[in-house]
Amino acid sequence: MVKKRTLSEIKKKIDNNSAIVLTVQELIDRIKEGKKVKFEDVDVVTTATKGLMSGIMGIFSFRLSPPKTLRKYTEVDINGIPAFPGPCPNEYLGIVDLIIYGTAQSKTIDNYCGGSLFREIVEGKPVKIEAISAEGETIEKHMKLEDMQFVKLIGTRQAIKNYNAMINCETHQVNTIFSCLPFSPNKTEITFSGCGALNPFQNDPEFDSFGVGSPVLVNGTIGYLMGPGTRNYIEKPNMMTIAPFEGMKPEYMGAFKTSYGLEPICSIALPIPILNEKVFKNLVKSDKSVKLTILSLVGRENVGEITYGDVWDNNFMMKFNPDACKNCEECKAIDKCPTNAFIIKNSMISAIDRSRCFNCGNCTHLCPEAFDLDLKEIKFESNNVPVVLRQSDRHGAIKLAEQLKSMILKGEFPLKKPISKLQFARIVK
Repeated sequence: MVKKRTLSEIKKKIDNNSAIVLTVQELIDRIKEGKKVKFEDVDVVTTATKGLMSGIMGIFSFRLSPPKTLRKYTEVDINGIPAFPGPCPNEYLGIVDLIIYGTAQSKTIDNYCGGSLFREIVEGKPVKIEAISAEGETIEKHMKLEDMQFVKLIGTRQAIKNYNAMINCETHQVNTIFSCLPFSPNKTEITFSGCGALNPFQNDPEFDSFGVGSPVLVNGTIGYLMGPGTRNYIEKPNMMTIAPFEGMKPEYMGAFKTSYGLEPICSIALPIPILNEKVFKNLVKSDKSVKLTILSLVGRENVGEITYGDVWDNNFMMKFNPDACKNCEECKAIDKCPTNAFIIKNSMISAIDRSRCFNCGNCTHLCPEAFDLDLKEIKFESNNVPVVLRQSDRHGAIKLAEQLKSMILKGEFPLKKPISKLQFARIVK
């Protein structure tokens, strides 16, 4: 007999405190310890991913002037980042609707993009708004999140099933979004993206437990899965989401400085109710079962394949030894953190702001005496090639999966049947 349970049965178990909810990491750890986990041993598994997600944008609506004073606003900047007013003209209402891309760069603040802005808004900081009306009048205002009528985040391409590792096959350095420092040539280093076994699409490859309308966590607050994201296809699905800025947590978002500019950070988590044995059998039991393709940086040719087990092995959090900095004459890493996580005192790194640290490993690569993180190395064309950067934060993803688990057990996160199943293109165009 096929084993199965309904969503209603799971909800009842949650209500009477008998439900068993595990994060994917807990499931993997139990199996690694030699424990057998059966269908009966888990009702819900929580998945998550945290990484660079360039396809995000903020949608805003707020008042800049009293009604009947100005026709509309044609140009708007927030903290120097150009916005796109519209599509609603809000003629003579004094209200502006606008969109800001997560990748948009500020014209007035160095190393500041839409991702930086979104985090500061969530942190409750005031932002400077400069707008020009159709009449040519300039308006300047400072606003906080609480002053804005409507602020939501839309992700156009998120939680990609499995991303890639990158290697530079050229004979010269390349500045790229896939490296913090200029990417070294001649296949001498590797970077990678993706949280491997924690990814929701890895754990439900046939989309049986979530779909259009499913509640998700976006940066720690409840949002909704709208459908497939851009550039999707069946072998590499992704999702489009929407969520309010209210309730988001800064630690799950922000900006990441690469050698070719800033990229925004975003985090997604969603539950997989274990409705039948098929769903249970599809859960990832090890990072070694999740493929990681190696691409050439220039041209994106497939040049190799490893697994996420080759790069992830409980090596999730960077450790810092401040004593190693005391006798250092010239710090190699002080201005090289891509998320500005270093706390500087007397021109030295004194501590790490854990709400900003991405556990990317760039500092470890630069100064292994002060920073400790096992970045691993992989075998490529008979050579041992070191990993020098991770563009996904597995530690942060685990924290978000744990938050989702806690919310489910407390009845704070709704488990709902999707409105419809996700449909993906068969080939990429």
